[in-house]
Amino acid sequence: MWHKITLNTIVFFSFSFFSFGQEILDLDAAVAISLANNYDLKLAEKTLEKSANNQSIYNSGFLPTATLSGNGNYANSNLKLTDNAANDIVINDVATKNYSGSVGINYLIFNGTRKVQYDQFKKMYELADVQQKRQVEVTLINVYNSFFNVARNQEQKYTLEAAYQDSKERLERVKAQFTYGKKSKLDVLNATVDANSDSIQILNINLQLIKNKRTLNFLLGRDINYPFEVNTAVVLDEDLAYEVLYENMLKGNMQLKESAFNMEVLNYDLKKSQSNYLPSLSTSVSYGLNYGDNGPTTVYPYQVSNGLSAGLSLSWNIFDGGTTKVRVQNAKIDLEAQVLNEEILKTTLESQLANYWTEYITQKIIIRNEELNVVVSEQNFLKSNEQFDLGQISSFDNRQAQLNLINTQLNLLNAKYNAKLSELQMKIMTANLIK
Repeated sequence: MWHKITLNTIVFFSFSFFSFGQEILDLDAAVAISLANNYDLKLAEKTLEKSANNQSIYNSGFLPTATLSGNGNYANSNLKLTDNAANDIVINDVATKNYSGSVGINYLIFNGTRKVQYDQFKKMYELADVQQKRQVEVTLINVYNSFFNVARNQEQKYTLEAAYQDSKERLERVKAQFTYGKKSKLDVLNATVDANSDSIQILNINLQLIKNKRTLNFLLGRDINYPFEVNTAVVLDEDLAYEVLYENMLKGNMQLKESAFNMEVLNYDLKKSQSNYLPSLSTSVSYGLNYGDNGPTTVYPYQVSNGLSAGLSLSWNIFDGGTTKVRVQNAKIDLEAQVLNEEILKTTLESQLANYWTEYITQKIIIRNEELNVVVSEQNFLKSNEQFDLGQISSFDNRQAQLNLINTQLNLLNAKYNAKLSELQMKIMTANLIK
């Protein structure tokens, strides 16, 4: 009874997530969708746009600034005037008006920081471009891992479903043989347990498959429950050579390029700190217009003035208490630390490449061995089924032959996908998948 309930559960579970006629997704399509829709890539694009704005001439300080200003005042008051003869004169509602306006242009002729800052912004744009490409690499390898996890789970599920079918058929044969006295009750119980165990394996792998599909859908920027299956074909690149991969890594690895750009950006930080020792020179030109109506109580009640003015300003911070000196020292320390970080990164990448290469070569050897093991295990399982039906071996031995077949099939799948993922990791590290 248990194995029937388990089977029904599997069927329900599977059909609730999968449907006939659903999309068959291949790796190229998955990559294309992720490049168009992935959220991290969209954020990286925004960062690049911001860096493009920062390196614009409008953010450089090389352009002049222009200002327009104006003001106006109005007053209404009552006046009492007393002359030298002590005569009082009262004037009510004396209105005074004053208006002024000016337009000015200011320009920084020189300071030590402006050009360095502008050059640094341009370098930071180049750094942001490399960082965007690096994010593309990170996204791609995540898509590759997720895609092949789904493919691995699909094939694992097919393998386990075939094993479950064999176990069900053996259970039916054992039940029939038990009816005629050729098998014991223990054989029936063992066959029942085997079938139930296989059904549980399918449930577990189906759960992993659903999770990995949701992860891949997220990386593709679409509904996490979007139904699909993947193309499980795996073709290994047989033309890889470690020496070529190593040279390409040193020349094209995005992490190394990012580190080099960080070094240049830090060098500009040093130059900016040193530029505080230099003077600053600026100029300004303005034109102003003033109009005043001071009322009838003044000698000159109306005043109008206009004119052009210009100025030149020089400032030089001769001593700032040692702040600039400390900033220069710290900038030099940051540069020295970056040199060390770059050496660490290079050594780490060399180690990772060597490990992926070893994994790739080892898994290819395992593939060849496991392909042979699968053929032998299939023959052994067929033979053991015949011997079990004839009563020549125990149910334990028959089950062991089946487990050997399942394990060799799963080992072959794992070796195949592990080799492919190692290959893709090396290609990412050597900039062979994105230019």
